[in-house]
Amino acid sequence: MGRLIALERGFSDHQPRCGHHALNQFLIIKLKRHLSSAKEEHRPYRSMDSKLTMENLLRLLEFMEEYTDRVLPVALLLLAAEVIFPKSRYSYVSKLRGMIFCVTNILITKASLTLFYWFWAGIGVKPLFAIDLTFLSRFSNAWPLHLLGAIAASFLVLQVSEFFYYWFHRLQHSNRFFWRFHAEHHSLEEMSAFNSNHHFSEEIFRIPFLIIPVSLLFDFKQDYVPWIWVFFVRWQGYFEHSSTRLNLGWVRYIFPDNRFHRIHHSIERRHFNRNFGSGSAIWDILFGTAYYPKAQEWPDVGLPNIREPQNLTEFLVRPFRRGRHS
Repeated sequence: MGRLIALERGFSDHQPRCGHHALNQFLIIKLKRHLSSAKEEHRPYRSMDSKLTMENLLRLLEFMEEYTDRVLPVALLLLAAEVIFPKSRYSYVSKLRGMIFCVTNILITKASLTLFYWFWAGIGVKPLFAIDLTFLSRFSNAWPLHLLGAIAASFLVLQVSEFFYYWFHRLQHSNRFFWRFHAEHHSLEEMSAFNSNHHFSEEIFRIPFLIIPVSLLFDFKQDYVPWIWVFFVRWQGYFEHSSTRLNLGWVRYIFPDNRFHRIHHSIERRHFNRNFGSGSAIWDILFGTAYYPKAQEWPDVGLPNIREPQNLTEFLVRPFRRGRHS
């Protein structure tokens, strides 16, 4: 019976569901700016069968280092919030285990995405649409309006990425193959800011379903990305999985918070196939999958037939074992 519930929840004929890091949207935006700036400086990327210059290699690795170094401090701040303002009290063992999984995920993601970007830069495909959003931050010299315009431009770019992520996420819940890997994330019973990892394969799956389509279609030009927006994007993906009483209140009608996203992980049938968005709630609203929790609604999470990974080997290998999640 438990297996049946998990299947219905994961890939029913109704609407599919689950969550991700808004960090990936920012990754796309910033990396495209790296590549375009390299072209402007006349530092050509050559094909894969020729050698990449050491300078280009170091620039890509430096970016990935920045991605790695700034994620962990954010998670640590949220860990402190969970201790001081707890909503659910989970064991420190699960948090430590999650931290080990997190570091492993970052290392694998860093390696796989760096290899992909070497390849993608070597192809040199140009996007179909070049969209200039600099006017949003340049229509006024007053710094508050300048800042708001830059945030508005970043918000629009995020919505485009979130559109592709939303439908990829629904595919993960409606397709048996992708659910096998995504179920590792949904198996978390002690979900917290640190213990919130997806299986490393999901980052790779996002390449054809998210990164490539956005890169092929759009080249967004922005005046600059405000630091406050960068800060928000970095912590939001961890915050939405956190188990703290702190939440975004009415802001969750635009940006998912921990209460909004917990519904997505809920074991209660009425919550199945809801709240797929990670960096934005807009597509959930437009496509009828948004569910806003009531004041005291904080459901238990997990899957009835798949326990939370207990060690690193299980976390890495389990989805590849045939029949385990089907």
